[in-house]
Amino acid sequence: MKKSKSKPIAPPKSTPELETPLPPAAPWVRHFVSGVFLFGGVLILWALILMSSAGDETARMNVQGWGNYATAIVGNKVVALWHAALMTFASGVLFWILISPRARARAWRAAAAWLLVLIVAGDALWLSRHYVKTMPLELLEENDVIRILKTNTPQQRVALMSQEGFYNFWLTFVFPYHHIPMMNVTQMPRMPLEYKRYLETLRTQALTFWQLSAVGFVLAPAQAWNQIQSDPAMRDAFELVYAYNVAPQDIGVTVIPASPSQPGQHIIMRLKKPAPRYALITDWQKADDEEALRQMASTNFVPFQKVLLAPETAADLTEPTGTGLVGQVQLSEYAPGYRKLKVSNDRPAIMRISEKYDPDWRAWIDKQPVPVRRVDFIFQGILVPTPGLHEVVLKYAPDKRPFLGQWLGILLCLGAGLTLIVKASRSRATGLSPLPERDGL
Repeated sequence: MKKSKSKPIAPPKSTPELETPLPPAAPWVRHFVSGVFLFGGVLILWALILMSSAGDETARMNVQGWGNYATAIVGNKVVALWHAALMTFASGVLFWILISPRARARAWRAAAAWLLVLIVAGDALWLSRHYVKTMPLELLEENDVIRILKTNTPQQRVALMSQEGFYNFWLTFVFPYHHIPMMNVTQMPRMPLEYKRYLETLRTQALTFWQLSAVGFVLAPAQAWNQIQSDPAMRDAFELVYAYNVAPQDIGVTVIPASPSQPGQHIIMRLKKPAPRYALITDWQKADDEEALRQMASTNFVPFQKVLLAPETAADLTEPTGTGLVGQVQLSEYAPGYRKLKVSNDRPAIMRISEKYDPDWRAWIDKQPVPVRRVDFIFQGILVPTPGLHEVVLKYAPDKRPFLGQWLGILLCLGAGLTLIVKASRSRATGLSPLPERDGL
């Protein structure tokens, strides 16, 4: 019998394993992504409304005191809204890819996650160019002007009679770098109402304004000296300290001392009349804002002869014991928002502090809390009721609740991040996916 040869049975052809699509995302995840797209639509609508009413918005901001800045502010708001809308929609698309069941390949989801990170990081880098500027450090090096101004720091301030050209560069960068306290500010298009009122009232009384503000040096173009010498009220109030010229650079200037062949085009003047930042005064008077401003703007007003107390801070005061300055005040510690002073007085006095009054400032005399009073319309004052040697501490202590809320949010984010890291580590150890597919993520 003939044997039949059996053919080996070929194994079935292997078919590629079909990728199982992800289950649908959890409802709250889908709602979140929908909310992202909805928020982007709201931003677009807001931008369109603002564009259509840009003229009215500019006029409204002009009325509020923004002046020529109003047009730029409104334009920047429109650009910011379109930018926010674009970023929101881009984030929404990438979130949708991350949760979509059709994105079966892990490579797609990883690419979407990294693209989201890169977009946010790139946007932050692009925005930072408006706020982070670098310059050569040699432009901030000390010069003769800086060394002279530092001799009165931090007891007295510096005032600029002009903010044009290099003066504005010094005011914006050089003086803050060297911690030189200034009377001027770079820009204040919408200054606080009380500050604006104070400046407008004392505009014509520059000497009084500088004295009350604890100005020690004044920087000005050289021709200002001739103007001061021709004014009988100011002629004896200043002495000429230093004359210099400047040589322009790409950014900033170089200071060159004046010489007989090159007379100085710019000068430093020292205020000879009293202008203490901390002063003990033995006479005080309760005066409302109108009366205080009227007296300080008068040509007969003599600074530091008496303190004008705002009515709401004049409670529990005794009768004044004299007139003018008394005792001594020595600054022993100084930091932003913190002062420690040694005070010596032989009678009750009010320590007048040339700092803008703010209810968040706190004061202690010999470790006992005392109220900070509003004096001379806008400044601070502390009653030192007993003669002797005292330690006075002033500290700026605003409400800490907003800061606590910020720290709580940071701690929650850190806790969430640590939790994800721990879960991912445990999942790798057990061979399980850190994000179960049943969650749809």
